[in-house]
Amino acid sequence: MGLAFYKKILLSYQNASLPLKISVPFIVMFLIFWAGSATAVGIVFANQLGQQQRSQAEELIDLVKGEIDKELYYLEKEARLLALKEQIIQNTTRANPDQLRQGILPAAAILNTHIVTIIKRGQYPLFHLQDSLLGSDRIQSKPLQKRLLKGSDVSASTVVITDSSNPPILMGAAPIKNDQTVVGGIILGTALNNELLRQINESIKEQILIIGDSGVVASTFPADFNTSQLDQLYLDNIKPSITFSGQEFGTQSTLLEGIDGQTFKLVLLVSQKPFSQSLQTLWLSILPMAILGALITTILGYWIAQRVARPILDISLIAQRVAGENRFDLRATANTKDDISVLALSVNQLIEWVSQYTYELEISAQTLESRVAERTKELSDTLHKLKETQAQLIQTEKMSSLGQMVAGIAHEINNPISFIQGNIEPLEDYFQDLLGLIKTYEATYPEPAAAIVKKRKEVDFDFVLEDLNKVLTSMNVGTQRVHEIVRSLRNFSRLDEATVKDVDIHEGLDSTLLILNHRIKYDVTVIKDYGDLPLVRCLPAQINQVFTNIISNALDAMFDANCSSKRISIITREVDNGHIEIVIRDSGPGIPADIQDKIFDPFFTTKPVGKGTGLGLGICFKIIQQHQGAINVRSKLGKGTEFLIALPINALSDEPTFTDFINKAVAASQAV
Repeated sequence: MGLAFYKKILLSYQNASLPLKISVPFIVMFLIFWAGSATAVGIVFANQLGQQQRSQAEELIDLVKGEIDKELYYLEKEARLLALKEQIIQNTTRANPDQLRQGILPAAAILNTHIVTIIKRGQYPLFHLQDSLLGSDRIQSKPLQKRLLKGSDVSASTVVITDSSNPPILMGAAPIKNDQTVVGGIILGTALNNELLRQINESIKEQILIIGDSGVVASTFPADFNTSQLDQLYLDNIKPSITFSGQEFGTQSTLLEGIDGQTFKLVLLVSQKPFSQSLQTLWLSILPMAILGALITTILGYWIAQRVARPILDISLIAQRVAGENRFDLRATANTKDDISVLALSVNQLIEWVSQYTYELEISAQTLESRVAERTKELSDTLHKLKETQAQLIQTEKMSSLGQMVAGIAHEINNPISFIQGNIEPLEDYFQDLLGLIKTYEATYPEPAAAIVKKRKEVDFDFVLEDLNKVLTSMNVGTQRVHEIVRSLRNFSRLDEATVKDVDIHEGLDSTLLILNHRIKYDVTVIKDYGDLPLVRCLPAQINQVFTNIISNALDAMFDANCSSKRISIITREVDNGHIEIVIRDSGPGIPADIQDKIFDPFFTTKPVGKGTGLGLGICFKIIQQHQGAINVRSKLGKGTEFLIALPINALSDEPTFTDFINKAVAASQAV
């Protein structure tokens, strides 16, 4: 497929005009360069936009991380302030949890923290306050407690992991000291949950996720958002770009590592819609410029190619006019001194030489041409006459053979049928005599013997008597029908009427319909509208041949077109000028107007090869013409066809016969 396509393009290029051949390679190369350059510029700007977006995402994730660090710093600061209160130091030293509760609860309400824990060295936590939103399980960090009891400062970036399904806890802690001795510690914690993320998001305006081992544990999405679409996000499968709810987001993430050794990921989802719009605007800006540049380049390249190719095309046009119109007075223009002018001068010299040679050849060929034209015309006329004569001879021989065969068949059938018909009447008389004898026996012997009664029942005597009478009647009707067919066959063949005779045209039409009855009787309606015609002097066999050809063609047309209503109408009438007119009309598909003038030409046919010879209507035309009559056709597509035959009543003499006409035609052809 690919090779054929390239071959087709190469062939089109080879057949193109000269300006196209010159301009196309340069235009194609420039368009490729121009398209590549525009694409490269677009890619560079698109990469810059992408880099800007990534930089903005990194700045935003750093900003979110900074907000979390601020929250941790705030917790640590508040824990240090609480650890310095004398009441808390004394109650921790004395291990008095009730007093600690009274002192811590007002402060915890002001601090808005989720966890407040006070521990004492060597003992369980003295006081633990935990928001119900974090569940009933106590959240604590033993590594953090150990560092506090050792007197070590806890970093502001401390994150305590709850479990894989809950958000992490931001914790700030400070040791409680009494005279430089660590007696315990205080721990404040805030959950990094949806509410805290939304507070941070007020300055970010992008979506924030916290992802743990089991998936998303906190986000800034609204409460009615279908979070099931976020279940596909885990720590180890965060892709640079994700799509949900029909919107694409770019991801930027950073780790949140806690003192317990576990990690969460802080993920920032940056909407790609502004980036896509910017990218679309960029390409929509570049594309019109690229198209405009390509259009200008194409027009300019083709204009330059036309300017270059114009002198060559002018020379080519001069050469074509000289060759096609014999305009040897034309000359190509040569105004410059370049290679094209040299070509123009060479063409002019060639035209001069060809003009001289052509003039000499024309003088030499004038006499020969006239002689050849005359001889060609004679041969053409002779050939045409021979073809017509051959067609007439073939058709006449066919009809003669057919007539002989039909006459022989009619004769052979006529003898036995006449014998049968002649014996039917005596047979009926004998039957009546036998019937009378039987009735006499029945009247004389009303009580026949048992054997006679039995035999009478076996042969069904009453039925035989009744049916035998019907059989004789049917035989009589059948033999009369066969006799009529034999008479029609003899009338059609007319072998006994080879000369010109006065005949009944209606008899010839009926004989033709009878011969074609095997095609007519099932599906075709024949309408006869016979007028009162005198006897017509003609060659009966040939006139019957005309009727046969026309009606056969009508049947072929109607059956081939599968017409729903097949109808043949035959109308005869006598006209005032000593002529009769026969009209044969069918309900076939009709004859196209562009071929109606050709249907009487010899060898012209619209039938498939092997079905029609093109001789039938040509022979009909010749027969009617030799009878000094006329045959015309009228037809409309879809309306049927009508043949009008006009014959003189007494135009032909007793001689010559039609065979004499054929012999004269053959003799004339041989003389030529």
